[in-house]
Amino acid sequence: MMRLIWVVVALALLRNLFPPNSFTATVLIFDYEHGLVRRGFWGEILNLYWGETVSKSEVFVASALLTLAGLAALLAAFTKWCASSFAGARWMLLFVCSFAFSALIASTGYIDLALVGLVSLMLFTDPRRALGVALRCLAVFAGMFMHEVMLPYFAVFLVYEIWLSRPTPRRGLIALSPLLVGIAALVGLSLWGQLPQTEVADYIAHIEAKSEFSAEPEATIVMERSLSDNLAMMAEKRGMLDYRSWILFDGLPLLAMSLWLIVMNLRLLGSSAGTLTRVLLVGAILAPLSLNIIAFDVVRFGTISVLIGFLAVLSLLRTDPSAVGRLDRMLGWPLMVIVLVLNLHVTVNQMNTGDRQDYGAPWAITKQLDWLR
Repeated sequence: MMRLIWVVVALALLRNLFPPNSFTATVLIFDYEHGLVRRGFWGEILNLYWGETVSKSEVFVASALLTLAGLAALLAAFTKWCASSFAGARWMLLFVCSFAFSALIASTGYIDLALVGLVSLMLFTDPRRALGVALRCLAVFAGMFMHEVMLPYFAVFLVYEIWLSRPTPRRGLIALSPLLVGIAALVGLSLWGQLPQTEVADYIAHIEAKSEFSAEPEATIVMERSLSDNLAMMAEKRGMLDYRSWILFDGLPLLAMSLWLIVMNLRLLGSSAGTLTRVLLVGAILAPLSLNIIAFDVVRFGTISVLIGFLAVLSLLRTDPSAVGRLDRMLGWPLMVIVLVLNLHVTVNQMNTGDRQDYGAPWAITKQLDWLR
């Protein structure tokens, strides 16, 4: 089974790992040339690699390495907690065959993969110990400077993970610590990481001069937008046909997968799990979807939601040895085959330069309309 999993991973990389789109490539070169800014962490680090200007080939190399490093850490975490049992191996196979895993690979160069890798490394540390909690807080803090989506993506999941691993009466404040650190970092970024309006034009000019390729205006405009600007933009987006198509063809399949994972996790928790544990679980899986209020990356947010659903099972397998037996009974071959086949026949929008979604379900519906032309 594990050999099959690595063959599937190789095929998934072959089908989905393509060059980043211009938006991703532009965000990756943001730096701290004009002081602290959101999403400038990796650009500042990578300045050591590409110097004063960035060529297309350099940003492609950085994007590929960032993606592969994040995936390597994620797959290492799955192997750690799944490879020792047949039920765990089936769970890992289901993950690598899912359309969400394909979408994760297809987000080549997105900082999301750095956050995924960072959180995956935390799964190798013990959340029951003070060091494990401290490292999770540090991961959230560092992740917020990489990209502020760290807060809804993974902070709530880490709260759930700590809460699950510490069945003690006084675990509340300890479990909340990653979320509190994330909120504090967000406040700090809001106060000191926003460029004055008078410097925005100079910063955009700096990014355009730095890139030897054409910087994407939709990326550099991020420097000018406030939260209220994003809310206004999304109010307009929701009336557009392309956004509604994303919701229909991308959002609904990913949401269906997230809901199935919520049901699986709730059943796997068993009857002894308290109400608050269940609420935290559901909140962790649904938290990334809250970003749809202020941004239009339906696939990114849905993919992370699905990923957390899979990771939540890993957290339970580590915490409760009896969960392996429950997973084995729940994930029988009839259910396994049904979910596996459905995942292999669904495709969501590709976030890099590929266009495989145009010929996969449900996007193929738009191609079938060619018969009417």
